[in-house]
Parts: sequence; structure tokens; C-alpha cells
Amino acid sequence: MRHKVVLYNPRAVFWTMPLALIALASALDRDKYEVVIVDGRLHSTESLLSQLDEALCLGVTVLTGAPLRDALEVTRAARARRPDLPVIWGGWHPSLFPEMCAAEPAVTAAVIGQGEETFAEIVEHLAANELLHNIPGCVFRPLNLQSPISNPPRPMRDINTFPRHDYDFIPVEDYFKLKGQRQLDYISSQGCRFRCNFCADPAVYNRGWYGYSPERMVGEIADLWRQYGFTDLNLQDETYFTQQKRVAAVAEGFLREGLQFTWTGTMRADQGRRLDDATFALCKQSGLRRVMIGMEAGSQETIDWIQKDIKVEDMWITAEKLVRHNIGAIINVIVGFPGEPAESVAESLRVARELRAMSSNFELAVFYFKPYPGNPIAERLRAQNYRFPATLEEWADFDYIGTGNDWLSEAQKREIEHFKFYQRFAYSGNRNPLRWPLQTLSRWRVERRAYALPLERKLVEWLKPAQALS
Repeated sequence: MRHKVVLYNPRAVFWTMPLALIALASALDRDKYEVVIVDGRLHSTESLLSQLDEALCLGVTVLTGAPLRDALEVTRAARARRPDLPVIWGGWHPSLFPEMCAAEPAVTAAVIGQGEETFAEIVEHLAANELLHNIPGCVFRPLNLQSPISNPPRPMRDINTFPRHDYDFIPVEDYFKLKGQRQLDYISSQGCRFRCNFCADPAVYNRGWYGYSPERMVGEIADLWRQYGFTDLNLQDETYFTQQKRVAAVAEGFLREGLQFTWTGTMRADQGRRLDDATFALCKQSGLRRVMIGMEAGSQETIDWIQKDIKVEDMWITAEKLVRHNIGAIINVIVGFPGEPAESVAESLRVARELRAMSSNFELAVFYFKPYPGNPIAERLRAQNYRFPATLEEWADFDYIGTGNDWLSEAQKREIEHFKFYQRFAYSGNRNPLRWPLQTLSRWRVERRAYALPLERKLVEWLKPAQALS
């Protein structure tokens, strides 16, 4: 008889497919385990609870903020229904706060970092009714003990050794409907080699990086395309363009297989600068429609302070290449670093505006710096007695997308919010005559930083309220 393993993806406002849970499910022995993935964005809590009566364990992937709140509520409801049920947490939040998560009475263990091997070993131990001692990569709390036990860390493993991800574990068509397009999410690598001191990635993956071989990636995607008929591929890698030869080989493979879809990927500005025009052209021919680039800041001094290890000119050169090859971009900007001068914030917005004006296919995403633990900036703040959330409930209220920031004045925040609103219209490629007055006024406001009496903004936001993102 096979053991039943239930995996849960908490509620969130984005519709990315639960790739981490697909990876865990695919790594388990199908002769031994029946895996059920329940997504809180698709299913009710009651539908999850109904799956637990005969379950060996419940696994939950956990992000900071609103998803953590849902994870807590669902986990506690699961343990209320089945007090003997082992509950395993994994994902970004448990990787950064494993002891805090494992100290929660409803949580049995927290998986740190790469979870495929660790979770599989935990499941094997539970099936054999064994304790979780000596399983690398997890923190657990035995019954009747107050303090969690930390096992040794698990070295990062080459993801080419893991089984192929089986998307049949999820209702793919339902995600297509929710997204409003036949877009498939896929991840071809884990980790990041870079040292940005505002990012938690180095703390989790220790600057390690592994990517699928081009042969494996092309083979998997070709099979998925023929099975599901998707029209857009959304690559969720931290930095997809890490290896130019790999990128070129994958693009060549897409063309060789006759795959007909568009695709998006993540890119650093220095990677775009190094990528030659022939590879850009090859990617465009294979369907590349847009990249996401972390500019982060517009002043070289701030870029150096956050250890981004790029030059401002890298962004300009990459943007010129993207325009030349008619490839879109989402350009990420972060404002409000601790101690960042007002001149630096203004320079970031100026550079972002000028980049945005280069192409109607470019978009801006402006974020406020949040001191997310696990990175050097946050540790400096901790040494200065900055108060971080101290409980899971407080971390559940942590808004890592909103306007909260302790290093910007209210006047700066107002200007940034105006900039975020008006730049969307100022350089839009929408040529609808009805939008012309708003576009003209928006460009005038953005270029002159003139945001007094923003009546048109109030009208637009009244007609079409923005959805909260966290």
C-alpha cells in the first residue's frame, strides 16, 4: 500500500504554478507514495483538510508575508484535525528562520534550502516510524521537546541528478485560465553566484548555482509544449542568462525542435552587456519577448554599496541591445536603502525614466528596500538594534512589496508613488486617441517632477483601483 503525502501551496495574489511542490512530488518514489498537491488559490481549506485523514504527512511551502499567514492558519487547522500529523515546512521563510518555524507547535520540521533530497528522506523516515535525527538540511522538534534540534546542513546538489518535474501533479489548464493565457512556468536552475548584499539568496544557497544541461532543458520543454500546448514560457530562474553558451544552446534547441511559443527570462545588466548580438538575435528568433533586469540603483556609488558588481553603463548598453533586437524588459529599481542620500534616490528615478523612454516595450518596477534577514545590510541593521519581526505572526504581517520604508521621508514616498503611476502612461505604446491627453500630461509630469494637484491620477485610481500585492 502506498503512503499518501499531501503538499500545500498557500494563498497569494500571483498565479505562478507551484514549481517547488512539483519538484518535491517528482522526487518521491511513486511505487511508495501517492502525492496530492492542494493549492490555496484554487481550493478551500476544507478541501485540504479532507485529504489529511489517511495522510502520512503534510508539506507546506512558505513565503514571508501573507502566504505565511495562510500557511500558519492551515497548518494549525490541520493539526487540530489530526494532532498526530507530521507537518513539514520548506521554502524561503523556513530556510531563513528554521528554528523559529520548527518552534511553532503545529510544525514538525523545517527544511533549509534545496529541498528535494531532504524532504524525500524525511518522508522515508516518517514511513518507517523513525525520528528525524541526522537528516542533513532540516531542523526538527521531537515530541514533548521545547527546543528544536538543528541537523547538519546539506550541500547543494546538481539539479541534473533530480528527476524530471511532472506537471500532471497540478491542473495545468486551471492555471492557464487564472493567468488569462496559456503560460507555463518553468525553472531551469537553482541558486545565484552573485553577492548582492540586499538579497537573501546568498544566505540560502551560499552563492552556489546549478542549471539544467541544454539537452535536458530542451527535451523537457519540448515534451511539455507538445503535452500542454502552451503559448508562453515563463522562466523563473534567479538569473537565467548566467551562462551564454547554455542560453545559446537552449535557443538553438527550441528552433531545432520547431517549438512555437514566446518566452521570458531573468538577466543581470552585465550579462546583457556581455551577451553578443548573435546570441540576442538567436534568442529573439527562438521566441524571447522580454527579460527582467535588476538595475536596482541609478548611481554608481549606491550600486557599489549594495555590492551589485555592475556598472551604470551596463544598463544602458544592455537596453540599447534590447531595443535593437525588439525585446522588451521589466527593469527593477530599489529605493530607500539605509542611509541612501536623497540625490541617489532622485538619480535612480532619473535613470529609470530615461531607460523607460527608450522603448514602449520597457516597463519599470519600483520597489522600496525591505530589510529582509539573511543579508549583510540586515545584519548591520540588527547590530544597530533595528527591530525586526520577532514571531511568525509578525513576519506574516511583513509587507515586502508595499510602501513601508524607514529611510525615506514622506515627501520622497509621495513623489515615488506619483512617479510609479505616471511613468506607466508617459511612455506607453498604446496609441488610443482617448488616452492621448493622459499620456501627454503624464510625460510632462514625469519629466519635470511636477506632481501637484494630481486630479487625473485620483480619477484613474477611482475608476480602476489597484490590487494589493501582499
